[in-house]
Amino acid sequence: MPNPENFMSSRFYVVCGDTRWPDKVRDYQRNVAVDRLKYPMLGASSAGIGPCAFWPDERVEPPVRIGDRGPSNVLLLQNERDPGSPLVGAQKLRRAFGNRATLVTADQGGHGIYPWGRNTCANDSVTTFVTTGQRPERDLACAAEPAE
Repeated sequence: MPNPENFMSSRFYVVCGDTRWPDKVRDYQRNVAVDRLKYPMLGASSAGIGPCAFWPDERVEPPVRIGDRGPSNVLLLQNERDPGSPLVGAQKLRRAFGNRATLVTADQGGHGIYPWGRNTCANDSVTTFVTTGQRPERDLACAAEPAE
């Protein structure tokens, strides 16, 4: 990765700015204790305090309202088994956009599809969209493909 500082800064800007995070150490201590019991394999590694606890509470701009009014130029891309962004969230967003959007799902796991994913159907859909502006005519379910 050529510039990890920019990558992490932009990641925290999105992750920390999209929702409110606890800002008291005792809240994280409680979360760690609960997760240690609830998830013994992973332990409390993901419940500990991080940069978002110190992120400013004031929003720079109001949250964007998603709706079915506006240009019909939205392509959503989602793995069926994404551990960080569940499919149900993409489906909910797709419904909110109405006919403005098309959802392409790939029968695979992992977080992230394009351009490094191995699903040809999903990758081709995105490449067509970014090079021509054309989305699939309807939501598209891309079948699993064998690993190389």
